[in-house]
Amino acid sequence: MTPTLLSFRRSTAPGDWGQGLALGYQSGYLADILGVNLDYYSAVKLGASDAFNSRGVLYNNKLNDGKDNAAGFSKIGQRYIKLKGEVGGATLNAQWGRQTLRDYGVISRSTRLSPSSYLGWSGRATRAGLSFRGAYIERSTARNSPESLRLQTNDGRVIGHLATAELGYKNDLFNGQLAYGESQDYLRRQILRLVFSPDEKLTLGSQIYTTQALDGYQAMALSKRHFDRNANHYAFDAKWQEPRWNLKLGIAHTQAPKGEGALRFYPRHITKDSRGTFMANVEAYMADGETMLGMEAEYRMTPEFTAGLLGSHGQFDYQGARVRLGEINAFGRWTPSHHKLKNLTVLAIVGPGWSYNHQNNTPVIADGRYQTSHSLAAEFIAEYRFKLF
Repeated sequence: MTPTLLSFRRSTAPGDWGQGLALGYQSGYLADILGVNLDYYSAVKLGASDAFNSRGVLYNNKLNDGKDNAAGFSKIGQRYIKLKGEVGGATLNAQWGRQTLRDYGVISRSTRLSPSSYLGWSGRATRAGLSFRGAYIERSTARNSPESLRLQTNDGRVIGHLATAELGYKNDLFNGQLAYGESQDYLRRQILRLVFSPDEKLTLGSQIYTTQALDGYQAMALSKRHFDRNANHYAFDAKWQEPRWNLKLGIAHTQAPKGEGALRFYPRHITKDSRGTFMANVEAYMADGETMLGMEAEYRMTPEFTAGLLGSHGQFDYQGARVRLGEINAFGRWTPSHHKLKNLTVLAIVGPGWSYNHQNNTPVIADGRYQTSHSLAAEFIAEYRFKLF
């Protein structure tokens, strides 16, 4: 299978253009037990601003001379041995090598022109709605880089490994997961995710994220830490689904105490070079004491075209000032039904945002007020998938 992806991202901050190509090979299973998977990714630079600052699309090649370090890249993003079997009615799967892991315990992936990936092993066992998953990783590769990186702390010290496990249960009305994970001597995390569907149109969801600082985290300078000892994030959402439209509303709150003089955050990721599982809201709304409201609405105007709105607003108190931030985005998604284009998806999104001027992520306060920062952002993605064999 060969999907190609053309992605454009432009905002008031430096932007970049890129086109990506992915080639994937998935073998069968020898003796119905052993197989291999290989995925190749390539990104080509189409353009970038003079003051390039990667947004996860192009490679920031620091070896290049000049202001523009934007570059394309290629990599074998996935290469792993896979195993499968069955014991006592339970289905078993395992993978060893470089692999993408999406919402796998406390770790996940992120994708632009290629996905981020991890080096290590993962496994899964399922039976009658119950599931258990586990993973142990030692290295990672970013979505916009070919480099294999050791996991690190915020101040650049190497973390030996990251381990995670997850227990889940799912039926027609309920879907829940309890996850645990730890980056060696750095951060420990627990996640509880619940989804309840009392009606075919109504879905209720809740997520609780808790994180504890271990010795390696507490040993860092205060400026490198997001919080002191414990940080928590709570979220709830409700979704109403009709045949042609749906509406989703959400609310979230964060607690992340830290010493005075700096803004405190809930850390989405539990190492510097990994991605954290986070299904509640976006990272911009996780300051200590912050409450966030979100809205998502979409309407299927035709069988091929869907339009919608995304909105969010958050606020928190800092040094006596009520700081507010948010964004509103309109989007359109086209999935043509013509047989020659049935594997094409085109997505465009654009909208304004407002936040606060900051120094080292800390709001600039003058005379008891913060300084507002406005932005306008847009993104365009075209994806076409087809089979080679």
